[in-house]
Amino acid sequence: MQDLPHGFYSRLRPLANGPAKGEPLVLALAHDLLHATHFQLSRQGILAYLEGYQEHHPLDIAELWALPSMLRLACLERLVSGFAAVFPAVPAPLAASASCRQFLQDIDPGECVSRGVANLRVISSIAWKDVFDATSLVERTLATDPAGVYPAMDFDTRDAYRRAVERLADRSTKSEVAVASYAVALAANAKSSPRGHVGYWLAGAGQVELEQQTGASPPPLLRLTRLLSRHPGKVYSVALFLLGLAGLVVPAAYLDVAGATSLQWLLGIGLSALPVTVLSVTVVNWLVTLTVPPTRLLKLDFSTAIDSAWPTLVAMPVIVGDTEEVPVLLRRLESHFLANPTARGFVLLSDPADAAQECLESDAPIEQALREGIEALNRRHGRNASSGPFTLLHRARQFNPAQGCWMAWERKRGKLEEFNRFLLTGGAEAFAVTAGPIRHLRGACFVVTADADTRLPPGVVARLAGTLAHPLNRPVFDEAGRVVAGYTVLQPRVEIAPHGSDSLFARLFGGDTAIDIYSRAVSDVYQDLVGTGNYVGKGIYDVAAFARSLEGRIPENNLLSHDLWEGLHGRAGLVSDIIVYESFPESYGEYVRRWHRWVRGDWQLLPWLFPYVPGVEGKRLRNRLRLFDRLRIWDNMRRSLVPVSVLLLLLGGWFLLPGQPLVWTLLALVAPGAYLFTDLV
Repeated sequence: MQDLPHGFYSRLRPLANGPAKGEPLVLALAHDLLHATHFQLSRQGILAYLEGYQEHHPLDIAELWALPSMLRLACLERLVSGFAAVFPAVPAPLAASASCRQFLQDIDPGECVSRGVANLRVISSIAWKDVFDATSLVERTLATDPAGVYPAMDFDTRDAYRRAVERLADRSTKSEVAVASYAVALAANAKSSPRGHVGYWLAGAGQVELEQQTGASPPPLLRLTRLLSRHPGKVYSVALFLLGLAGLVVPAAYLDVAGATSLQWLLGIGLSALPVTVLSVTVVNWLVTLTVPPTRLLKLDFSTAIDSAWPTLVAMPVIVGDTEEVPVLLRRLESHFLANPTARGFVLLSDPADAAQECLESDAPIEQALREGIEALNRRHGRNASSGPFTLLHRARQFNPAQGCWMAWERKRGKLEEFNRFLLTGGAEAFAVTAGPIRHLRGACFVVTADADTRLPPGVVARLAGTLAHPLNRPVFDEAGRVVAGYTVLQPRVEIAPHGSDSLFARLFGGDTAIDIYSRAVSDVYQDLVGTGNYVGKGIYDVAAFARSLEGRIPENNLLSHDLWEGLHGRAGLVSDIIVYESFPESYGEYVRRWHRWVRGDWQLLPWLFPYVPGVEGKRLRNRLRLFDRLRIWDNMRRSLVPVSVLLLLLGGWFLLPGQPLVWTLLALVAPGAYLFTDLV
């Protein structure tokens, strides 16, 4: 059956005796339900039947989910039997099961056919998720979560908890209801958060203790995953090193065959070293995807409205250099509001462009256009120009000796830092021009950042807020101020926008956006292996916790690529089943300028590979980053050198190294070709 794949079907308990021996118990139950309701199904009748049946025979989670399919099958069997009675000359296309033969009633064949068709329509119209929630004894048990969090979670997260109960029950002698009861009891006995939430024991650090309580034995693959997670940085580094050495075997062997001198051999190995790392990283990441399942972060259900305990803002940091840019920015800010109206406010954080002097003649028209634009948006979507969802916070230039020009302090990073200071303390001195309501921004817990080219799909802000607000995702600090669990910032998946650009360059190099537009959990090696992802500047952060994680750690005029750095210090999480979209550069020149900024920023993080790092006011601080975090910085720098290394290998193979140039060309092309394999994986 299409609705019941073999792996799922095999989990259904069979009948141990009787005429229907060996058939799924839930199929016999479906026939009995049809008999009890006189072959006239209704939602109320199904609920009443399941409630009475489970007083003595609790159903498993899988059996409740299989019930709709089994009811369809039972209806079809009776419908076919009735049809065969009406037209005895027509061979029956479906053989009736033993359960059907057992429960066939003395009913007019024509009536049997008509009721069968009507029942199929009823089955299709019922919201079976609601039926499951109302009848599952496991759901009922977990809903008594001492922290009161379980009922407030979204369906997928509750389903993840229930699947954890199923897995533990399968690996132990306890029933599913008993496993759920154990988890609730452990949460009730806990005296601290998040241990008081049932999810801590089902999906958090308490899983091992719950396994011991229930006598469940973890499978070998899970043991391997846990072993890797204890020392992820060391295991990952050693695997990369060993596979990198293995990758050098081919060029080394070819150099020997070609009769290379010692100098040529060293040159060939040196030129091959960086391209080979592409292969080693690709293979190691592929092995991780095979052994570690994709991670889906847990979420509260904010689909109707963002909980008032977690007020959330959307901030769009931009640089405005011309009045013609203002309408485009305001339209994008308005589109964020229309797609996500449950956020508390939408803030345009703007800076003037860098200049050789403090003020330019063009500044006043730009500021006026920004102010009038925000007021117009508030009149359109609020009560008046000063009361609405939109706010302007515009900064002024300061002289920067390091850059030799007048510019807004620390550009994007400075905007967000001063914005956070305003949210936490109320000091708005950093913003020279404001428009729209400001006071209602104070007290916001979360901020979603979106660049000028970012598109926020409907509901994405609420889903991000629901994820960051979940108890198991809340940040935990150690005595040194380092985030050791949970997250201060979450990064959604970033995809290229499926429409908007008509340039040939963007269509050729922007990737295939016609496939997988809708969200699904995907494997990200860092998130799956160590529970943290890379922050790229488009996501949601906890204002107070994010500021605490960076306090005293940011040297001025040193960090262009602050997103990765902030994510490493604030412990960023990847929410791979939530997607935002961004535009792709329109031309190769624009792409190269963006790529140059990224590479320059990546190499600015070089000091953070060492034990002591720069801090504020020239201080030297002990590096908080773990081995795996430093490995990410190294990986970014390594990737920035790959194009140059491939070019050098090509030139070396053509003019300096022994052997056939065609062979060296093929070896050099293996590195960029590995990216195709990575995309496929």
